Parts: sequence; structure tokens; C-alpha cells
Amino acid sequence: MNTPFDDIAFLANSENRVAIFGALVENPKSRSEIRDQVDTSGATITRVLRGLEDRNWITSVGQAYAVTPLGEWVYDEFTHLVAEMEAVHRLREPIQWLPDDQLTFDVQRLRDAELILVEESDVTRFLRRVRDFQASGDQIRGVTRSVSPDMVENQWELAVHGETHIDFVISPEVLDVVLGHQTACQQFNEMLDQPNVRFTVCEDIPMSVGIVDGKVGINLTDDQGVLKGGLISEDETVREWALALFEHCRKNGRDVESRDIRGE
Repeated sequence: MNTPFDDIAFLANSENRVAIFGALVENPKSRSEIRDQVDTSGATITRVLRGLEDRNWITSVGQAYAVTPLGEWVYDEFTHLVAEMEAVHRLREPIQWLPDDQLTFDVQRLRDAELILVEESDVTRFLRRVRDFQASGDQIRGVTRSVSPDMVENQWELAVHGETHIDFVISPEVLDVVLGHQTACQQFNEMLDQPNVRFTVCEDIPMSVGIVDGKVGINLTDDQGVLKGGLISEDETVREWALALFEHCRKNGRDVESRDIRGE
């Protein structure tokens, strides 16, 4: 007698079985109609139909085959499992670049997150996506341990030449980088004079996270601190987590003022 594992393996070990099963879930079909839709041999179709019938997942109706209620249940559950495993496979490597001690939400919340990896063939792709992400909303909040002149310029354009509200918590190292770059320092100072901008310095920032309206961007870095990419999620639980991290870091920091830039 087949075990549950045997039934799972019956589908998991053959794309043809899943394709034929799925074709019949759409609507009843004859053998010829199945062959028109699924690119496989007649002998394979016969074997698959026999296996599906033996499990009471399909039944013959005249010259056609139709899925039974039990078969519909099985197909729904199997395709759901496949979708979950596809998400797991996609996020298998990125998840290891997130600090376990900071993730207070179930990582399944990231199943639908957009993944952007830093590619050697196009190292600017990630930065372009971050710029687009920050420009996609009216309010930018977050915490960061890294910065580039391009990112400072992007926020400067959004806040000074636009109406974007910016409230960011930065590490002392980020402030030092900004102060050490002439153009970035000038743009940063101009932002501080805007009523819609607030920067706070915090000593202890565990990771870089941005919140643009209802979306959350999470930087991915390896054990050596090398940027590997990022995730963008619209999950509400992830947003609540990001806001809590932001509020915690801002509460434990101090506001940056123009006199800090001028050295007064």
C-alpha cells in the first residue's frame, strides 16, 4: 500500500505527472487533448493516468478524464508546497546574510520579498534600485551603517528639491564618511536646514534597514560586512519590525545639527 511519502514522490519525481495532473485540474480532457497540451509520449500519458487513477485522484468519464474532489485537494496542497519550496530555494542564501538575533519575525514573511543581488557584471544595479526605492514614496525612515555619496545626493534631491520627508538614524562611521566627502558634506548640511529632514546618530545600529511608506528595504551583508544585496518587502509584520528597530535606534541616539557639520 502506498504511503503518504510515496504519493508525494509520485508527483515530485516527474514534471510530466504534475503537468498532466494540472491539465486535468483545469477541465476534463481526452488523451489526445492531454497530448496536445503536454509535450510527452502517449505511453507516458498512459502510465501517468493509470497512476493518478490508482490513487483515486482522477476518474474516467467516457473518453475523457476528470479530477476527483480528492484529486483537487491533493493538487492544491502539492502546488502550495512547491510554491513554498520555491520561495525557500530563492531565499536560501540571502537568509544567511541576515543577523539571526535581529529577526524577531517569522522568515516566511519574506517569501514574497523582492531580491536584488549585487552583481559583478553590474555593480551599480543595486544602487539604482535603492535610488528608485527611496524615490517611490513620500516618507523615508530607517537606520544605516553604510553610505555612499550617491545615496546622499539621492536623498538631497528628494528632500531639498522635492518634498520627501527623511528621518534617518546613522552610525558615527556614516557621519565620518559624509564629513570626509566635500560634496556629500555640503548636501548633508543643506538637508539639515530643511524642516522635512532629521538625522540622528546612534552608536549601536545592528543592520541597515529603510522604510519608504509601506515598503521595507533590508540590506544583506556577509560575515565580513560585504554588501551582497537587499530585500524589499511589503509585508505588514516586516514593516512593524522595521519601525520598531528604527524607533529603538533613534531613541538611543542624538540628533545631528548643522553645527556638528561646521565643527562648532
